[in-house]
Amino acid sequence: MREEFFPQRALYYRVSEMQADRQTLVLLHGLSGSSSAWFPFEGRFEPSFNIITVDLRGHGKSRRWRTYSEYDLELFAEDIELLLSHLGIGTYCLVGHSFGTLVALELLLRGGSAERLVLLAPNYGVHRTLLARLTRGPLSVLTAIFSRLPSIHWRGDRVDYSTLGYSSDWDMRRLWADVWNTGIRSYLHCLHHVYSFYRDHDWKRLSMPTLIVHGALDSFVPVAHGIELASIMPQARFKMLPNANHMLVLNNVDDVSAVIKTFVESREAT
Repeated sequence: MREEFFPQRALYYRVSEMQADRQTLVLLHGLSGSSSAWFPFEGRFEPSFNIITVDLRGHGKSRRWRTYSEYDLELFAEDIELLLSHLGIGTYCLVGHSFGTLVALELLLRGGSAERLVLLAPNYGVHRTLLARLTRGPLSVLTAIFSRLPSIHWRGDRVDYSTLGYSSDWDMRRLWADVWNTGIRSYLHCLHHVYSFYRDHDWKRLSMPTLIVHGALDSFVPVAHGIELASIMPQARFKMLPNANHMLVLNNVDDVSAVIKTFVESREAT
């Protein structure tokens, strides 16, 4: 894997040696994370696939933007679309975790040519949760304030999750490390976009074979939401990991990498 910079969109990304006879995996991390969440997966996938991981806008080493509108999901998707075009990637298999699943949805609605889709702890129906309903108002105020404040140069990096051990959904060490690294402005802007995403019906428009993987212990997005999402998508199957929470990409690397590899290599429709 080598690290590259895409100046057109101020994105950092990691890419393996691309081989024409291999499938390409595009991996999108979650809110306040970075491509470092996928580091343990690189060694598992690189012998079999081409791999692209991205620090999404406002995350990792990529540029921090000032206003709420600059964190619109369509811009996240446009970033990935332009990066894949820059790299000459035609078809690919798309993997998203948490917030990254919303970016994946926007990318595919723009015409992204994913052959297969993997949604890990998808952000489906989050606007219906009690936490979203209680905090949406205050978040609106905070994002409006931060959008008007002067830009602050925030040099982000990537969290080394291997030093943190097992992470609960509400692990304060991980949350502090993630939010500090991302910056409070970027974090709040993205969180408000998640809590204000009401277009649940758009998932029905995705017709490619899809695997939804959800942890039974997820306290951010109830597992029932994942089951419901699988029921409305034309070619989706649902896989529950009994000992996983929302942070399954950090805590359940072996299980998650195995189900992804099996699904991507399978040529059967769901």
